Amino acid sequence: MSVGFYDRLKASRAAGGSPEGPELEDCVRRTVAALQSSHTDGNKPGMLLGKIQSGKTRAFLGVIAAAFDEGFDVAVVLTKGTKTLAQQTVNRIANEYREFRDAEELAVYDIMTVPNLTAWEIDSHKLIFVAKKESNNMRRLVKLFAETHPRLAGKRVLIVDDEADFASIRFTKKKDSDEIEQGRIADRIDELRRELTNPAVLQVTATPYSLYLQPEEYEATPGQNFTFEPKRPAFTQLVPIHGGYVGGDHYFGEHDESKPEFYLWHPVTDDELTALKKEDRRRVRTDEALTSKRTESLRHALVTFVTAASIRRLQQKQAGTFQRRYSMIVHVETARASHAWQHTVAQEIIAGMSKAATEGDPIFGDLVKRSIDDLERSVTAGGYALPEIDAIGALVREAFIKGGVVTERVNSDNDVQALLDENAELRLRTPFNVFIGGQILDRGITVPNLLGFFYGRSPKKMQQDTVLQHARMYGNRPKEDLAVSRFYTTAGNYNALKSVHEFDSALRHAFETGAHDRGVAFVMRDLSNRVIPCAPSKILVSDIVSLRPNGALLPVGFQTKAKTDLSRIMAKVDALVPPDAVDSKQPARFKCDTAAQILDLLEDAFRFEDGYSFDWEACRAAVEYFSRVASPREERGDCWIIAPKGRTITRRRESGRYSDAPLSYQERTAFRSLGGGLPILALLGQEGREEDGWRDCPFWWPVLVAPAQAAPSIFASSVRDNGDDDDD
Repeated sequence: MSVGFYDRLKASRAAGGSPEGPELEDCVRRTVAALQSSHTDGNKPGMLLGKIQSGKTRAFLGVIAAAFDEGFDVAVVLTKGTKTLAQQTVNRIANEYREFRDAEELAVYDIMTVPNLTAWEIDSHKLIFVAKKESNNMRRLVKLFAETHPRLAGKRVLIVDDEADFASIRFTKKKDSDEIEQGRIADRIDELRRELTNPAVLQVTATPYSLYLQPEEYEATPGQNFTFEPKRPAFTQLVPIHGGYVGGDHYFGEHDESKPEFYLWHPVTDDELTALKKEDRRRVRTDEALTSKRTESLRHALVTFVTAASIRRLQQKQAGTFQRRYSMIVHVETARASHAWQHTVAQEIIAGMSKAATEGDPIFGDLVKRSIDDLERSVTAGGYALPEIDAIGALVREAFIKGGVVTERVNSDNDVQALLDENAELRLRTPFNVFIGGQILDRGITVPNLLGFFYGRSPKKMQQDTVLQHARMYGNRPKEDLAVSRFYTTAGNYNALKSVHEFDSALRHAFETGAHDRGVAFVMRDLSNRVIPCAPSKILVSDIVSLRPNGALLPVGFQTKAKTDLSRIMAKVDALVPPDAVDSKQPARFKCDTAAQILDLLEDAFRFEDGYSFDWEACRAAVEYFSRVASPREERGDCWIIAPKGRTITRRRESGRYSDAPLSYQERTAFRSLGGGLPILALLGQEGREEDGWRDCPFWWPVLVAPAQAAPSIFASSVRDNGDDDDD
């Protein structure tokens, strides 16, 4: 009996030092079984759901091989709409399937270069066609099956829609009109599906929200010239997360100073981002490259990146392992003129460091020491040994003096093609590579060994599917690399990305527990100001708050009002707090209306720093929803409250970050034993001492904790109008 495609692919991967692993093999085989047993088409595709940079391509290539073993003849792989990524996909498939190609069992084609296929090729080979989700590619793909080789349309065809959120579900507003129409690419994909006799459709994504959050039906618009076929998944298979994966939980999860993840984020001022977006020598002067406040974070990012890469190479040298080359991304704007300016500023900083190192200027040592001190904290927290300080400094000095720190602009397909290596990844020329660019850097291109990410994009609407694709710092990363990695962005961007991560986590929790068809609550206020469940398609992702079971909502990054006003407000709150909840170790029951009154008062007590905010309306809606709608009928209208006093948390941690954990993890964990479905309002009584950064007046710091038995819940402060355009 001959060995099948998938078994041979597994053997090839194992021989190359990357064995499949039982969890991934199980995912592949379950996916193919589901494709065979489910009717998947344009209306109900299968879904392969993974995390950003988590091995989705490896998984779907395994699925294609296993599908060929089960009678499929043709695979169509739809990629994101750039020449670079299409070529990267073709190269990856050709490399993985080399054995089958050499044995004349399989052929791989870019749709734009398909030859005139013969009957021998069509009948004797498994065929894979790769097409960009772009008008010309899609038009040619439809023509291949409909006109050029109609025999292909009758074969068993598997359509793999990679990054299915990117263009497969897209709506655009007609110019000078409120009418919404489906994007051309999605229309072409539907057209291809209709041409095939027996298609199976598998959508592959890490950001499935435009797919899962569609309404079941769309109302027809008079005069529309296309037929939209909804694409809600028929089944979902989860790509397993391997042990080396670094993702949103590392960057945006709950970590304290004892964890290396705590040190990942470095705040950048809005003023500095403004200075980097447009050339202005009044703001950024060449002779101030190493001293200007306007470029302080970028300067620290560049020096810290070189220092981090030096630390890793010294660690590898000491361990007798291969010394790797490393990369950093500067992704601030999409405009090419901005890239040129950022490239100029980066080069001036690098040249300034080189000059200072050559001349023995003390500023060089000061800047490097600051970076070493920064990195030492996270290296130590990770349990790793820091190389000798002198050795680190010597390697950093050599890197700058000898021109080892190189910068490249990456802002068009032509630029990228010249920068790719044989694996279609960005080529690392030296141990210290800085890539400066725009959208091409957030569209799936692989940037190897990333240690630094300077991020400045500030979309007006933080679209879930789009923003998660910016997270190039996610992926397979050694934990030793994570300990010296850094992420630079504004507090506003960081908190927006954190919100996106929390939304992602809440929905993923539902997928993982099988609750996505029954247990994700999308909540809004109706015209009567009642909190009610709503259709997920009405949610504006830019105006949501997410809560997982036992998850918490709390304000962070605030200062209280002045002492006189604060005392007056807190006296009113004190009058509403049940006496049996104060300084008790056990929560007390009280009415959710009273909880809402307390939140109303506290909203007036806090003032937030730039980049920080708190959605008080969503917090009140969460109290009301869990208490009045989602809880058992006999409990409705109540919630829990606990109000310990005498806390002395500082406004800022030693690291400079704002304190964000007034309620300890242990306290929150204890709430799981309460049972039932009621929310918990924890009021943490802070002394508010001046030496701790406050206004020398006690205050209550509120934390709302979702019931441990709750479904993942999404609370909307606003919802989309019928004519809202979310493709900005």
